[in-house]
Amino acid sequence: MEKEDLKEEALKKAYEFCKKAHEAWIKGNTLDALTFYEEALQIFQELGKLIEMANVLEKIGDIYQLRQKFDKALKAYKACLDICENFEDEISTSIIAEKIVFVYKEKGEYEKMIPYLHRILEIAEKYRDPHRAGRALVGLGDAYLNIGNKEASKEAYALALKIFKGMGAIEQTKLLEEHLQKLENQ
Repeated sequence: MEKEDLKEEALKKAYEFCKKAHEAWIKGNTLDALTFYEEALQIFQELGKLIEMANVLEKIGDIYQLRQKFDKALKAYKACLDICENFEDEISTSIIAEKIVFVYKEKGEYEKMIPYLHRILEIAEKYRDPHRAGRALVGLGDAYLNIGNKEASKEAYALALKIFKGMGAIEQTKLLEEHLQKLENQ
Protein backbone atom coordinates (compact mmCIF):
# COMPACT_ATOMS: atom_id res chain seq x y z
CA MET A 1 0.00 0.00 0.00
CA GLU A 2 1.30 3.44 -0.89
CA LYS A 3 2.05 6.10 1.70
CA GLU A 4 -0.90 8.28 0.58
CA ASP A 5 -3.27 5.31 0.82
CA LEU A 6 -2.06 4.65 4.38
CA LYS A 7 -2.65 8.29 5.31
CA GLU A 8 -6.13 8.16 3.79
CA GLU A 9 -6.96 4.99 5.72
CA ALA A 10 -5.70 6.50 8.96
CA LEU A 11 -7.72 9.66 8.36
CA LYS A 12 -10.82 7.60 7.65
CA LYS A 13 -10.27 5.68 10.89
CA ALA A 14 -9.89 8.95 12.84
CA TYR A 15 -13.19 10.24 11.46
CA GLU A 16 -14.82 6.93 12.42
CA PHE A 17 -13.50 7.39 15.96
CA CYS A 18 -15.02 10.89 15.99
CA LYS A 19 -18.36 9.52 14.84
CA LYS A 20 -18.29 6.83 17.54
CA ALA A 21 -17.27 9.44 20.12
CA HIS A 22 -20.18 11.66 19.14
CA GLU A 23 -22.62 8.76 19.36
CA ALA A 24 -21.27 7.82 22.81
CA TRP A 25 -21.50 11.47 23.91
CA ILE A 26 -25.15 11.68 22.83
CA LYS A 27 -25.91 8.55 24.87
CA GLY A 28 -24.17 10.06 27.90
CA ASN A 29 -21.23 7.65 27.79
CA THR A 30 -18.58 10.27 28.39
CA LEU A 31 -15.76 7.82 29.11
CA ASP A 32 -16.34 6.01 25.82
CA ALA A 33 -16.58 9.34 24.02
CA LEU A 34 -13.33 10.46 25.60
CA THR A 35 -11.56 7.26 24.59
CA PHE A 36 -12.69 7.57 20.98
CA TYR A 37 -11.80 11.27 20.78
CA GLU A 38 -8.34 10.58 22.20
CA GLU A 39 -7.80 7.84 19.60
CA ALA A 40 -8.85 10.25 16.87
CA LEU A 41 -6.61 12.97 18.29
CA GLN A 42 -3.57 10.71 18.17
CA ILE A 43 -4.17 9.96 14.49
CA PHE A 44 -4.80 13.61 13.62
CA GLN A 45 -1.55 14.54 15.42
CA GLU A 46 0.40 11.93 13.48
CA LEU A 47 -1.05 13.25 10.21
CA GLY A 48 -0.53 16.90 11.15
CA LYS A 49 -4.24 17.71 10.77
CA LEU A 50 -4.35 20.80 12.97
CA ILE A 51 -7.92 21.90 12.31
CA GLU A 52 -9.22 18.43 13.14
CA MET A 53 -6.98 18.39 16.22
CA ALA A 54 -8.48 21.68 17.41
CA ASN A 55 -12.02 20.38 16.97
CA VAL A 56 -11.26 17.17 18.88
CA LEU A 57 -9.33 19.01 21.61
CA GLU A 58 -12.37 21.22 22.19
CA LYS A 59 -14.59 18.13 22.56
CA ILE A 60 -12.09 16.53 24.93
CA GLY A 61 -12.00 19.73 26.97
CA ASP A 62 -15.80 19.82 27.07
CA ILE A 63 -15.95 16.26 28.38
CA TYR A 64 -13.31 16.87 31.04
CA GLN A 65 -15.05 20.09 32.06
CA LEU A 66 -18.37 18.25 32.37
CA ARG A 67 -16.67 15.59 34.49
CA GLN A 68 -15.09 18.37 36.59
CA LYS A 69 -11.57 17.31 35.65
CA PHE A 70 -10.65 20.96 35.33
CA ASP A 71 -6.88 20.65 34.89
CA LYS A 72 -7.32 18.17 32.04
CA ALA A 73 -10.00 20.41 30.50
CA LEU A 74 -7.61 23.37 30.64
CA LYS A 75 -4.84 21.37 29.00
CA ALA A 76 -7.11 20.42 26.09
CA TYR A 77 -8.62 23.90 25.73
CA LYS A 78 -5.21 25.60 25.81
CA ALA A 79 -3.86 23.29 23.12
CA CYS A 80 -6.96 24.05 21.05
CA LEU A 81 -6.52 27.78 21.68
CA ASP A 82 -2.91 27.64 20.44
CA ILE A 83 -4.06 26.10 17.18
CA CYS A 84 -6.85 28.68 16.77
CA GLU A 85 -4.40 31.53 17.42
CA ASN A 86 -1.88 30.07 14.96
CA PHE A 87 -4.56 29.93 12.27
CA GLU A 88 -5.62 33.47 13.24
CA ASP A 89 -9.16 32.19 13.77
CA GLU A 90 -10.23 34.86 16.20
CA ILE A 91 -13.86 33.79 16.53
CA SER A 92 -12.82 30.28 17.58
CA THR A 93 -10.12 31.81 19.79
CA SER A 94 -12.80 33.82 21.57
CA ILE A 95 -15.07 30.80 22.04
CA ILE A 96 -12.27 28.66 23.47
CA ALA A 97 -11.04 31.53 25.65
CA GLU A 98 -14.57 31.75 27.10
CA LYS A 99 -14.41 28.06 27.96
CA ILE A 100 -11.03 28.57 29.65
CA VAL A 101 -12.46 31.48 31.64
CA PHE A 102 -15.35 29.30 32.76
CA VAL A 103 -12.99 26.57 33.98
CA TYR A 104 -10.84 29.05 35.90
CA LYS A 105 -13.99 30.51 37.44
CA GLU A 106 -15.07 27.01 38.51
CA LYS A 107 -11.63 26.50 40.07
CA GLY A 108 -11.82 29.86 41.84
CA GLU A 109 -8.66 31.05 40.04
CA TYR A 110 -9.97 34.50 39.17
CA GLU A 111 -6.66 36.15 38.44
CA LYS A 112 -5.96 33.60 35.70
CA MET A 113 -9.23 34.56 34.00
CA ILE A 114 -8.11 38.13 33.35
CA PRO A 115 -5.77 37.72 30.33
CA TYR A 116 -8.31 35.51 28.56
CA LEU A 117 -11.09 38.01 29.24
CA HIS A 118 -8.93 40.78 27.79
CA ARG A 119 -8.34 38.67 24.67
CA ILE A 120 -12.10 38.08 24.32
CA LEU A 121 -12.71 41.81 24.74
CA GLU A 122 -10.07 42.63 22.13
CA ILE A 123 -11.72 40.29 19.62
CA ALA A 124 -15.20 41.58 20.47
CA GLU A 125 -14.06 45.15 19.85
CA LYS A 126 -12.40 44.21 16.56
CA TYR A 127 -15.56 42.52 15.26
CA ARG A 128 -17.91 45.06 16.85
CA ASP A 129 -19.66 42.42 18.92
CA PRO A 130 -21.19 44.37 21.82
CA HIS A 131 -22.78 41.36 23.49
CA ARG A 132 -19.47 39.47 23.69
CA ALA A 133 -17.73 42.66 24.86
CA GLY A 134 -20.35 43.15 27.57
CA ARG A 135 -19.99 39.57 28.77
CA ALA A 136 -16.19 39.91 28.84
CA LEU A 137 -16.46 43.11 30.87
CA VAL A 138 -18.83 41.47 33.34
CA GLY A 139 -16.33 38.61 33.62
CA LEU A 140 -13.55 41.12 34.27
CA GLY A 141 -15.71 42.80 36.89
CA ASP A 142 -16.28 39.46 38.59
CA ALA A 143 -12.61 38.53 38.43
CA TYR A 144 -11.44 41.87 39.82
CA LEU A 145 -14.05 41.76 42.57
CA ASN A 146 -12.95 38.27 43.61
CA ILE A 147 -9.29 39.26 43.81
CA GLY A 148 -10.13 42.34 45.87
CA ASN A 149 -9.81 45.10 43.27
CA LYS A 150 -13.16 46.79 43.85
CA GLU A 151 -12.39 49.91 41.78
CA ALA A 152 -11.37 47.95 38.68
CA SER A 153 -14.43 45.79 39.19
CA LYS A 154 -16.78 48.78 39.30
CA GLU A 155 -15.11 50.24 36.21
CA ALA A 156 -15.58 47.01 34.24
CA TYR A 157 -19.20 46.67 35.37
CA ALA A 158 -19.90 50.31 34.46
CA LEU A 159 -18.51 49.79 30.95
CA ALA A 160 -20.58 46.63 30.57
CA LEU A 161 -23.64 48.52 31.75
CA LYS A 162 -23.06 51.21 29.15
CA ILE A 163 -22.80 48.57 26.42
CA PHE A 164 -25.89 46.67 27.53
CA LYS A 165 -27.91 49.90 27.83
CA GLY A 166 -26.83 50.84 24.31
CA MET A 167 -27.98 47.45 23.06
CA GLY A 168 -31.33 47.77 24.81
CA ALA A 169 -30.61 44.63 26.83
CA ILE A 170 -33.12 45.23 29.61
CA GLU A 171 -32.37 42.21 31.80
CA GLN A 172 -28.57 42.62 31.76
CA THR A 173 -28.95 46.37 32.36
CA LYS A 174 -31.18 45.84 35.38
CA LEU A 175 -28.86 43.21 36.90
CA LEU A 176 -25.78 45.37 36.45
CA GLU A 177 -27.47 48.46 37.86
CA GLU A 178 -28.47 46.49 40.96
CA HIS A 179 -25.00 44.98 41.28
CA LEU A 180 -23.26 48.34 40.94
CA GLN A 181 -25.63 49.84 43.51
CA LYS A 182 -24.74 47.08 45.99
CA LEU A 183 -21.02 47.73 45.39
CA GLU A 184 -21.50 51.45 46.02
CA ASN A 185 -23.30 50.72 49.29
CA GLN A 186 -20.56 48.47 50.64
